[in-house]
Order: sequence, then C-alpha cells, then structure tokens
Amino acid sequence: MTALGGPNGPVADEVADDDDPRIAQVYQRLRRLFLIGGLTMGVGFLAVMSAIVYRVVKSKQAEAGAAHAAIALPEGARVVATAADSGRLIVTVEQDGRTSLRLFDAATLKELGRLDLAPGAPAAAPLR
Repeated sequence: MTALGGPNGPVADEVADDDDPRIAQVYQRLRRLFLIGGLTMGVGFLAVMSAIVYRVVKSKQAEAGAAHAAIALPEGARVVATAADSGRLIVTVEQDGRTSLRLFDAATLKELGRLDLAPGAPAAAPLR
C-alpha cells in the first residue's frame, strides 16, 4: 500500500495536524461551549440552592412568629368539632344541650358570626 493510507496506517484525512488552523478553531469553539455550559450549570445550581436556603430560613421565621391565643367560650361550653376553610375557623360548641356554630377569622381570632342550631326544629325533606 501507499504511505498515505492502508491497513497499517491512517488515511490522509484522519491525520491531525496541530498546526492546522481549522482544527485549532474547532478546539477553541469546543472550549467556549464547555465554558458556557459549565457556567450555566453553575448558575442553575446556585439558584436552586439559594431557593432551598430561602425556604428553610423563611419557614423557621414563620415558626418563631407563631403566637398562641385563646378563644373565649361561655362557661360550661364544650367544643364538639372544629374546621378550617379559606382563612376562617368554624367551631362547633355545645352548651346546655344546645349546639351552635361559631365562625372566627383565622388570623385575628375575631368572631365573625354565630349560628345557633335550635333543637326540635322541623327537618328538611330528604333529597331524592
């Protein structure tokens, strides 16, 4: 075979010449792409880590700011059930055989309303 190619040696197109400006340009582009990719990944990693740290710090501040408060109920009243919905607390209270629903604002614990359920009232017809 010839000196430029054959079974024992590389073909002329496969020989890399370090002085070839086209190859140097390709290597320069590869370095630039790796640098841009690495910087992008680094910025993304920092963004994710800062979001995690922010949420952890914010949740610890919220726990520290939680206050304990009491809702005043009449003497002899017993809480039967509670529920929370869209910033409101609903407390079912039983006192002297009568049941009432009390509605409170969840943030301020201010009473917004009360619904007294009268015993012996006629029941609504069942839905069919």
